Amino acid sequence: MLTNLTNIERITSRTQSILRSSSKKTYAIIDGDRTLIPTDSTRHFFRSLDLDFRNIKTIFETHEYSFQAFLEAAKFYSALEPDQYEAGCISSANAVNIYPEFLNFLNQVKYNVELVVITSGIKRSWELLLQKHSLHDVHLIAGTCLELDNYVVDKAGKGIVAQTLLSAGKEVFAFGDSLVDLDMLTEAHHPHLIVNEKQNRDIIPFISNITNLQQISFSAFEHSEIPTTSLTKVADKIFSL
Repeated sequence: MLTNLTNIERITSRTQSILRSSSKKTYAIIDGDRTLIPTDSTRHFFRSLDLDFRNIKTIFETHEYSFQAFLEAAKFYSALEPDQYEAGCISSANAVNIYPEFLNFLNQVKYNVELVVITSGIKRSWELLLQKHSLHDVHLIAGTCLELDNYVVDKAGKGIVAQTLLSAGKEVFAFGDSLVDLDMLTEAHHPHLIVNEKQNRDIIPFISNITNLQQISFSAFEHSEIPTTSLTKVADKIFSL
């Protein structure tokens, strides 16, 4: 059975393997759902298989964004038939698209930055979505099915990825939208809050300790208390390093 300690070790090991593969000094760690894409791809997964989303929602209402919550979610996915799971992943990947602004940003900075998508969403769906957009140079840190993956990505796990990169002397840019991204954003040199469809209600009460936080919005809504930037300006900052 996967334990919290083993999970931490495996996430750290995965991050270290990415570090060994590259000599780049700058990293961008980017959340998936409601950050790279406008919506939650998991909901498309459930809708396509005619599953009740409350099966997952109840888990997180009970355990919040803890390791136990993501472990219980992984047990749910692992109980699905392999063909059913794959069909849901294909359907959800086909149903969503990465923001055009983010696609342009990723392709613009990929030679200067090691790009890492770190998501608590469904790993197979994100593999397919990155393939669909020809983002072959982007690393993926994710885990949601115990039959296929050897760890899960919880709130603390995202922070561990950032800490591991910082310990290796890397310059870290981070992008996230919700409370599960809090530790990652807190650790990063350059944290960016992506304004989501829920106006980031879960994380806003906790952002006061995030140094240098800036927001990026792809809609008309912006938080009045957070400085605003754009992906174009972030790219310029990366090129100036």
